[in-house]
Amino acid sequence: MFRQTIAERKLVKGIGLHTGRDCTMTFEPYDREGIYFLRTDIKDSKPIKAFVGNVSSTMRGTNLTYEGAEVHTVEHVLSACSALGITDILISMDGPEPPVMDGSSQEYSKVLILAGIKRLDKKVPVLTINKKIEMSENNVLYTAEPADKLTMTFLFVHTHPLVSRLEHTLEFSKDNYLKEIGPARTFGFVEELEFLKKHGLAKGGSTENAVVITKDGFSSPLRFEGEMVRHKILDMIGDFALTGCILDNMKIYARGGGHKFNVEFAKKLLKEGVING
Repeated sequence: MFRQTIAERKLVKGIGLHTGRDCTMTFEPYDREGIYFLRTDIKDSKPIKAFVGNVSSTMRGTNLTYEGAEVHTVEHVLSACSALGITDILISMDGPEPPVMDGSSQEYSKVLILAGIKRLDKKVPVLTINKKIEMSENNVLYTAEPADKLTMTFLFVHTHPLVSRLEHTLEFSKDNYLKEIGPARTFGFVEELEFLKKHGLAKGGSTENAVVITKDGFSSPLRFEGEMVRHKILDMIGDFALTGCILDNMKIYARGGGHKFNVEFAKKLLKEGVING
């Protein structure tokens, strides 16, 4: 598999989900290997590589830091890049957090497709496994087993009767992602809002960019049955992009979990898997 960047510069504008701050985010072709974020609003800041070693926190999102500069909630952008096979790109931001757009990754995907995908003459590392890999903590379980293709299954379990048990399996491909996963929006429970605000989060959240689950229903019509679990897979794909590798030939299963566990499992895959190329 070959590395890929984009052919043209494109940008998107909006507010961040948690910070509520305006941000113009510019996608640019890049000649360095990897996905990099650059805080243009911080003087002399250096590009931050999207890699597990640069994860600074995983509270309600995946945040990266490098030499004093930090970017927040990068998982939706990384998810879109991963689905489109974009391995090398510079993502410049004049704020701390990407625009949330509609709460999914589909707007990023549309812009990146418009930018054009350009194949490079270098191979991208491919991460495979030759044994079952497992990680568990309390009720959370992640496993990966060798398979003839890449599939991801997520089981979401909650006490709320409307979302008590949601499960979805994705056979990973660009087309399947764009159809089944990319449009799935971020979500939260109405009773969580006070907690989030207390911790300075969800300042940019609204019913236009998130599904709020109330006692009696949803803040807006769902795009899919089980939209919430599909968004969990969207997040997982974005967090697994932090391996810096293309995942291949494995069956991944997650029961519960979120960004913290996604990142920890990504580290475990890097440690126990086989990297070719």
